Amino acid sequence: MENKIKQPVKLILLTIVFAYMWSFLPEDQELFGIKLRHVDILKDLKPSAQNIEQDDQIYEEYEDYLKEYQEMMEEDSSDQSSNFKLGSSGRLASFNFLNTADLLSKGLVNSRKQVETKEQKITGNIHQLKTFFDALKKSKSQVVRIAHFGDSGIEGDLMTADFRERFQEKFGGMGVGWVSITKPDASFRMSTKMTASSNWESAALYSSNPKNYPLGISGEIYIPQSSAWVQYETTRYYPHTRNFKTVRLFYSHTDRTELRYSFDRSKAKTAKLKKSGERVKMVEFSAPKPARKLKVEFPGNSGYYYGLTLENGPGVYIDNFPLRGNSGVDLNQIPTAVLKDFSKYLDYKLIILEFGLNAIGMIKRNYKWYVREMVNVINHLKKAYPNASFLMIGVHDKSSRRNGKFMSDPAIYKLLKAQLEIVKEADIAYWNLFEAMGGKNSMHKWVKNNPPLASHDHLHFNLQGAKIVSKMLMKALMDVRKRVR
Repeated sequence: MENKIKQPVKLILLTIVFAYMWSFLPEDQELFGIKLRHVDILKDLKPSAQNIEQDDQIYEEYEDYLKEYQEMMEEDSSDQSSNFKLGSSGRLASFNFLNTADLLSKGLVNSRKQVETKEQKITGNIHQLKTFFDALKKSKSQVVRIAHFGDSGIEGDLMTADFRERFQEKFGGMGVGWVSITKPDASFRMSTKMTASSNWESAALYSSNPKNYPLGISGEIYIPQSSAWVQYETTRYYPHTRNFKTVRLFYSHTDRTELRYSFDRSKAKTAKLKKSGERVKMVEFSAPKPARKLKVEFPGNSGYYYGLTLENGPGVYIDNFPLRGNSGVDLNQIPTAVLKDFSKYLDYKLIILEFGLNAIGMIKRNYKWYVREMVNVINHLKKAYPNASFLMIGVHDKSSRRNGKFMSDPAIYKLLKAQLEIVKEADIAYWNLFEAMGGKNSMHKWVKNNPPLASHDHLHFNLQGAKIVSKMLMKALMDVRKRVR
């Protein structure tokens, strides 16, 4: 007789698995015209109403923080360098901001989207942005560089690419700027196709560096183990990065090496590298006409290589430096001497820092430590770029399902306050992306938008969302430019 004892157990297990998977279905789904009810079998294991109330209290503290900031600015709007302290609450102390209207936001609905955004002005020390704005006046005859450091939110040239396109359309420039030898995001970059041989040894801030190699400006370094190659090809997605003429390759620890390079289908040529030792050097070669493809071949164990720039003429170039899983504090690991070497060739007029989500764990454990370390990072960069303007982009919203609904992670509010402290201590400019995208619980709205503007992890913008963010940031920069001329 067949043993059927195990069948009920299997049925129960299948039911549990099905119910568990059902809990991950998006809300408001329909099947054959019938609206499906959302079921969450883990509801009792998730935050209770009491925890939600605590989250609301944290958000209210953040709102009070902003309101008191507004009120203080209104009381002393005539003083461009207002110093003030609040009472014993300790929510805000000795902040230097410059304009009452900077934090006031105006409701704005994008005509093609459902999400409601808020116009956010750039705050903090906006006058140090004058160096960058003065450089823009000469963009028709000179190169103006911007460095965009961030975490996985800018991988694949996301956000940077749209930001770059807007700047190059307005101020000139043709080319993507910096490209690494190879990278984890090479397979999904929209602006440049990147391929490379598999025999590169590498180290990076986002992986490991057991041999303590001197990491470059991008937080990376590459060493060919044998004869190796890289190839770059432009795409047609962005009009101002469809071709390039001038290539600059950055390297160190070489001994009069020769490389081979070719543009499009042209015959390969040779480029000679100087003996460099520990100093970062640069070799430049140009295409006879605007090119779409470049291949470079390297001898094995010939030196340390950092990356290249692809450009064509004067204008604005924005270099994308994504550091996956990084909170920003590891930028201190790039040696000062290396940064100073790069500054001779990559003279950044504006340095943008867009980190935060990977710092949430640190914020929960040690709020003050993260503030101190990020201020150290900014001062570290200032040593190499003492005349550059600095802008911090505040963390965007991050949502998770709490009590059956997608809500903002309460740690975001603590992180926003920490970033304002960083801005004050480092004396730089700040743009509040959290408020610009709609504030509390806004990420779920971006995910549910039609078409979606963020991925279903409720953590990353998609291409359409990045376009909206870059448009808001561009407007904020152009608005503040009028005020600091």
